[in-house]
Formats: sequence, structure tokens, C-alpha cells
Amino acid sequence: MTPISTQLLIMKGSSLTNGHGGQLRTVFLILTTSVLTVLFTFLGLSAYNVNLPQIAIQQSSRDGLTYKAVNKQSPYRLLQIDESNDVTYDTNDIMYDVKDDDSVLRDMATHSPQDTCIKRLPQAIIAGVQKCGTTALLKFLSAHPQVKACLKPAETKYFSQYHTKSLDWYKELMPCSYSNEITMEKSPPYFYRGYCANRIRKMDPKTKIIFIVKDPVVRTESMYAMLRTDKGKSFAASVTSNNLSQINENTQLIDFSNYPKYMGSWLKAFDQQQILVVDGHNLEAEPAVELGIVEQFLGIGSYFTPDKFMFNETKRKFCLYTDHSGVQCLSERKGRKHPEYSNTVRTLLEDHFRPQNEAFFKMIKRRFDWGY
Repeated sequence: MTPISTQLLIMKGSSLTNGHGGQLRTVFLILTTSVLTVLFTFLGLSAYNVNLPQIAIQQSSRDGLTYKAVNKQSPYRLLQIDESNDVTYDTNDIMYDVKDDDSVLRDMATHSPQDTCIKRLPQAIIAGVQKCGTTALLKFLSAHPQVKACLKPAETKYFSQYHTKSLDWYKELMPCSYSNEITMEKSPPYFYRGYCANRIRKMDPKTKIIFIVKDPVVRTESMYAMLRTDKGKSFAASVTSNNLSQINENTQLIDFSNYPKYMGSWLKAFDQQQILVVDGHNLEAEPAVELGIVEQFLGIGSYFTPDKFMFNETKRKFCLYTDHSGVQCLSERKGRKHPEYSNTVRTLLEDHFRPQNEAFFKMIKRRFDWGY
């Protein structure tokens, strides 16, 4: 652990500039070990064991790099300053190396006064996966100043159910947008129908495709919670056969969690650089981080920072806060209670999905840690 005397304590709302001469134009107090010990004692924190969320970084064309600490528990955060004046975070999470010529956040593109807000076909589509967070993803993205999302209807299903209608009919479903904005829609059923990939490509081969996935066991539980009726059939009985001794692959609960079965059609229709697979679990745990990845994929400005999210203790979900709309949370229908079942059935599910997961990771060239 680096001695505390070589670390810089950044307070919320403060800023510093890391100039080419390696000088800090904004002066901060460099606190000694003894002073920091007193401070952290007062805050109830351990000086050598600080586990805080990541700092949100913002770019200012006038003042250089601005650092803003965002933390639910404390407005303080430790940064490590190295000899070359690059800045890294003292954290076990994702690390950013911030250099003078390396802007972490992208500027927000604007449109000219002569630009017109017109209906456009979507340049990006959230095509799945069902019960993995597609609604939350589009709802969050719709708050971005450069995103125009089709929210009504919630799912257009144009390429799966209404493809016989014209593209003009489809375009009329979209909100109007300016040239600096991205038009988006979501329809999770697309993922399970390979012909949708070909139809979207025929519309525009440059369309960007977004999938959001979760642990297939969790996805299966969530689908059961959504479809559950008063018929009394338990989750275990719904996903197994032969007296709970093996997984029933013929049920949609299981089949719709077979990601590699359906992913191949999309990889054939689109270049892999046009497809983004979002971590549904991380969207719930660190929405600003995961949405930042989506922003980069879409090529739009950086908007989502941790201070824009509030945690709903009742639903155990993050809500988005914006100045113009206040707190926006998902509907009460979201966040349903998942079923309880035995460890034996859980083991059957993990054993069933494990090889499918490995095949999926190989296809998308990314690995998720789903715990088994």
C-alpha cells in the first residue's frame, strides 16, 4: 500500500488540471499521515481499506480535466498521483489512465440551427434478450440528450410481426430526431428469430445491434416469475422432467436461455463490431459504468455518471435522476420476486447451461462471471 502522505484527497465538487507541465493549477491540501488518520477516523473510514465507487470524470475545454467525487456514503475519494503525472484510481474496479491528450468522456454533439427534427429509421436496435433488462436499458438511454427512443409502443416487433408493412409505416412509429441524435427501438423477440437479423440488415446493413444478457439461470427464473399463473406448477416442475431428475429442454423457459443457439444468426448477418453484448447484472449494480460502454459503442457523448442514479431500497434497483424529469424508476411490474427451489434443481440448471455459456462466450469473444 502506498503511504498515505503521497496520496491526494479530492473533495466533492473540487477540480484539478493535469497540465503539460505536470503542474496542478488548482491547489489542494496534501495531508500528512497523521491528519488523514484523524480525518478518516472522523468519517468512520479505514485509511487503508477504502471501498468507494468510481469517480465520475468530466471534460472541460476551458479548465482541462475536472474530477468530481460521487459516493453515497462520503464526498471523499483517494487518488494516486504517479511521477509521470498520469492519474489512476486507487481501486480494484476498472482503472482509467488519464493523460493530458486522453479524454475519458466524449463531448455531446450538437445540431445546427437549420437542422430539422424528422422521423428516421432506427440506427440502433435493442434486439434482446428477453427478461435480461431490455426495458431498463432503453428507459435509461432515452434520457440521454443524443438518444431518441421509441417508447410507445414499448416493443415495435416490426421485423418479427409487422414486416409486411412498409418501412415508412415503421418509421412513423419513431420519435423525430436531429442529425446529431440516435433513433432507437427495442424488441426482445427479435433475438429468437434469425430472419429478423436478415430483415434488419436489409433495412440498413450499418445498423448497430445491442443485446443485454444475464446468467441464463436468472433469466429462466425471471421468465417464470413473469409468466407464473395460479395453476400451481412450481418452478422446479416447470424446468425439469422425469420426476425432477433432468432439465426439460423443450420448455421455453430453458430454450430461451440457450444464447448460443440464437446468436449465430446475428453474427452471420452483422459484423461483430456492430454488435454489443451488455452485462445485465452490471447494469443493475453499476448502471453508469455499463451505460458508458453503450455510449461509446453508439458514438454519442458521455452523459451517464454515478450521481444521476438513486437506489430504490424497496425494489433493490437503481432509478435515474434528471433535472428535467426528476426520479425515474421502472414500473411496479418490474423486479418481481424470483422463485425458490432446491439446490438439487439449481445444480441441474448450472450443469445444463455451463457448456452453453462457454460456447456463447467464445462466440461473442467476451466472458461473464456467472458464478459456475
